[in-house]
Order: sequence, then structure tokens, then C-alpha cells
Amino acid sequence: MGKLHALALVLVTSSAAAQPAPSPAQKQQAGSLVKQAIAKSQGGDHATAIELYLQAYALIPQPLLLSNIGSEYQQENKSVEALKYFCKYLEADPTGSNVSYATAQAKTLQIQLGNKVDDKDVCKPKTAPPPPPPPDTGGMGSATTGTGSDTQVTGTGDLAKPPAPPPEQHGKGLEYAGLGIGAAGAIGLGVGVYFGFQAKSASDTITNHKIGDPWPANIKQIEKDGQSDEDKQVTFMIAGGAALAAGAVIYFIGHARASSGEEHASIAPMVTPNSVGLAVGGSY
Repeated sequence: MGKLHALALVLVTSSAAAQPAPSPAQKQQAGSLVKQAIAKSQGGDHATAIELYLQAYALIPQPLLLSNIGSEYQQENKSVEALKYFCKYLEADPTGSNVSYATAQAKTLQIQLGNKVDDKDVCKPKTAPPPPPPPDTGGMGSATTGTGSDTQVTGTGDLAKPPAPPPEQHGKGLEYAGLGIGAAGAIGLGVGVYFGFQAKSASDTITNHKIGDPWPANIKQIEKDGQSDEDKQVTFMIAGGAALAAGAVIYFIGHARASSGEEHASIAPMVTPNSVGLAVGGSY
């Protein structure tokens, strides 16, 4: 800011091109006022600095003083006044040495004031926003009767009607449930495969035993464990496959609901001597 004040002090001693030449006394007085304004600004007394700059401008209407006044208002957190004087400077000296600074500050102030910035004209007046819509009264109004303290409000309109909740997105819960069940089914299949390998290992131990070689001391336990592993393999493979199929069906039903909003569908297990599956009913 000191550079701007110093520049103002230099320029205020010369006459503006479009103004009559100031007298030596006016130059001296304006220069003194600018010096005092700079000192007040550096001391934090921006209100006094503004008054001194205005007095100097009244003597010699140097446009750069308008930019300095805008800066002082800005430091006073008076955005409306600051914008006014930066724009006055841009209007008075559109090709001046301080145009870039004043333009940048005007943009900043417009944003602070909640105005839409027009890059072609940073000082363009703010367009008034459209009025807010009237409150929803449910189609039935209200009226006031009486005067003074006897005033009453009548009517049956629901003036405090809450906004309608957003429409439920059908099927999302089923989609997530289907993914969870399918994942559990995949895990079940993996466990079934593991027990299948265990059962095969026991079976190979018995099948590949060489005739004439003594049997292992724990052969009965190996045979028993192999049978147990085979039973577990069958159980987990059937359960895992059924869960995986169920998860897939539930997911696609949920996806269909989410897309169409359809809510009517049913799922029923089907078990036969040779298979496990699902029966799906309804429209989706």
C-alpha cells in the first residue's frame, strides 16, 4: 500500500490533463493532505485517512486518489464503499497505472458482496434475484380477523407443511443383500473344494496302497476322516452353490426394482433329490 500512497503523493503535485492547472498553493496544500493521509493510514486510522484524501481530491481531482480511498474503505471492511471508489477510479482513468490493481480489488469485493462478477465490466450493477416462491399452503389460505390484541388467525391451510420426503429408491436393499448372500455362497464353495481335496487325499492313500505293504497304524482314522471330509464337501458345495444362485437372483430382482419401482416379487427354495435351487415369482 505504501507504493500506492507514494505514487499518489507524486501525482497529486501535477495537474490532471482535463483539469485547469492548480495553483502552487493548491499543490502544496494537497500534497500536505496526502502526506497526512498516508501517516494516518499507516497508523490504522483509515477513517481519517479517507477524509484527508477526499479533501486532497477536492483540491486536485487526481484519479489515483480515488483508488487510495477505495483501499482505505477496504481496510475498514466497508465493501460497498470500497467498491464504489475503485469503480470511480476505473471510470475516471480507464488506462491508468493502477487499473490492474483496482480491477482485481473490485472483483474481490463483488464476490464478497455475493454479486456475480462480469469480467467485461467488474463494476456492473448486481442483478436483483427473483423473489422466492410463496409458501405451500396446500391450496387453502388463511385470513386474519379482529384488530389490536384481539387479532386471530383463521383457516385450515397447513402453513407449516413439511417438504415431501424424497422417493424411496426401491430394490437397493435387495441388491446389497444379493451381493452379501452371493459372497457367502462363494466362500461356501471354497470351503467345499478344500474338504474335497482332503477327502481325495485320504482316498488316494487307501487306493494307492501297495499289496503286501503293511497298512498304516491309523488307517481306520484316515478312512473315517476321508468319509467325513467327503460329507462336508457335499454339504458345503450344495449350500454354497445354492447361496451363490440365490444371491444372483436376489441381486437382479433388486436391480429390476431399483429401475422400475416394482415391489412385488417372491423367492422360494426348491430342493430335489439331485439339486438345490430357487423359484422366483412376481413381475420385475
